Amino acid sequence: MRLRQSLSITSKIKCTIAEKSACAQEHIKITGRNGEEMFTKRLFAYASIALTISIASAAYADEPTAKEEDADQKTAAPNDNPEGKMRPKNKAGEFLKYFNPVHEKTYLNDSQDRIIKKRSFKGTELAGAQAVPNKELGLFANIDLSQLPDDNLLKEILSQPSVNGLSVMVPWASAEPVEGQFEWKQIDHLLDLAGQNKKSVILRVTTCGLTDSDTPKWVFDAGAKSVSFTGANGKTTTMPVFWDTTYLAKWSNFINALGSRYDKNTNLHSVGITGGGVGGGTLVIPNIENKDDHAKLETSLKSEFGMNQRQLVQHWKYVADLFPHAFPTCRLNFDIDPPTANRAGEDSLDEISDYLIYRYGQRVYLTRQNIADAKHGFDQYRVLLKFKPDTITGYRLSPTITSDSLDKLAKFALDDGISFIEVPSQFFTAKDEAVVHTLERLRSKLGYQLVSQNITLPSDLKSGEPLKASFTFLNLGSAPAMRPSRQFDKDVASSYKVQLELRDGSGKPVVQSLHTPQVPTQKWIAGTPVTWEESLKMPKLSPGQYSVYLSLIDADTKRKLQLLDALKPDHLTAQDTIAAGKVQVVE
Repeated sequence: MRLRQSLSITSKIKCTIAEKSACAQEHIKITGRNGEEMFTKRLFAYASIALTISIASAAYADEPTAKEEDADQKTAAPNDNPEGKMRPKNKAGEFLKYFNPVHEKTYLNDSQDRIIKKRSFKGTELAGAQAVPNKELGLFANIDLSQLPDDNLLKEILSQPSVNGLSVMVPWASAEPVEGQFEWKQIDHLLDLAGQNKKSVILRVTTCGLTDSDTPKWVFDAGAKSVSFTGANGKTTTMPVFWDTTYLAKWSNFINALGSRYDKNTNLHSVGITGGGVGGGTLVIPNIENKDDHAKLETSLKSEFGMNQRQLVQHWKYVADLFPHAFPTCRLNFDIDPPTANRAGEDSLDEISDYLIYRYGQRVYLTRQNIADAKHGFDQYRVLLKFKPDTITGYRLSPTITSDSLDKLAKFALDDGISFIEVPSQFFTAKDEAVVHTLERLRSKLGYQLVSQNITLPSDLKSGEPLKASFTFLNLGSAPAMRPSRQFDKDVASSYKVQLELRDGSGKPVVQSLHTPQVPTQKWIAGTPVTWEESLKMPKLSPGQYSVYLSLIDADTKRKLQLLDALKPDHLTAQDTIAAGKVQVVE
């Protein structure tokens, strides 16, 4: 009996080997700067050795007793992994993990195992086209903590048409100086300023990295553990041990209070998922220039506070889960840097980002932070490419980036399908013509930039008969238009609907017809016109002339997207409702 079971296991291993061999053909296709194609392949080796060892183990197995067979039957589970919990280690094929260096996952995510292909952005130019200012798109000015009190600076930046909003970080200590007593004035004021200019704010609250101690003193007085290090300014900085239970309890309370106050504030672009790392990001060990000090801090976190990659993954999942519960409406924003700067940290980043997008979808935007040059960080870059069909992605640039690097980065941003970029404020105040041109060119291609190119309507329509119309749209931007469709906890990328509205002679709407384009908007890629015909049901209408207006709309929230109207080539400005023509209704 034991021999038969072992041979069955061996058969499963054969299947696994076949699957891995197939996976070996999957690749990430990357085009180098000189245009040549490069490939990174996943290799699977020594499978035959593993199979031989397994067969040998089976041959020497003893027959089980009736008691052992009964125990096996009692412990058999009908569902392989019903709740997504950590799987037990594979006894018979334990050694296989050494030949396939992929970390264990705590849930099943087969639907997101995909070949990641890089495609260069091939845009289409349209003379006179302007950037479309939809809320989730565009350029956001990074405001330093020292600049926040400067209203004149903030108003100057917000008044610029090329700026879509502000990106700010505030320390937890300033928002909750005493436990349970909140100081919201600074955040309220920022949101009000943005709203007055019809702009929005990307908000991150930090617990380490901005000041000597972003975390309030009362948190440590309550027993939260901490470590200290010498920051870049030469001063001693106190950092909480991010997985300490006392710290997490206090942080959770604060996030709930933050969500209660701001979740439905329409002037928020997104809220950063923070509190699990340094400076509003995922990194749990700060970048300390002195290598000895860095190694000492890392050793302390491991030996005294139990830091390891499995613990960091679980920790970040816990921290990340706090935010969707506190912010069921507002979009969130997650930094896709590895929690530790090594290969193990990169594997952890894979699992954390997989978990977030698999569970929450488009509720969580992904941002590559601290970009200081025009070089791609491979792991962050790969995560952006993997998930751009599922959610909106962005860049956050370092204050040290140069104008030359900014110009080079503009191309990478479009290749990556980026929808928003957080840009250091000095680029909006320097008035450098070359920089202004780069930013405006970049802004006009970020995210989805949709153009209504053509609409064909019948001149006459018999009352009660369907209205037959044809539509042509073009996406000038680097990403498709993904409508978030809430399914349980997850926002799934889906299509916006086309709305045709008929208005009578007095301008009163009498008919609103909705339909989903034959090619859904989440699949409208740059430079490829999308054309389709639709027969739209119409009610009995009184004879007369009706004006027809076109919109792209989220049927659930009634939000209309800003579009460019190419029906009037001399007037390519953004608007949410386009005059499509007139129809004469006859008996």
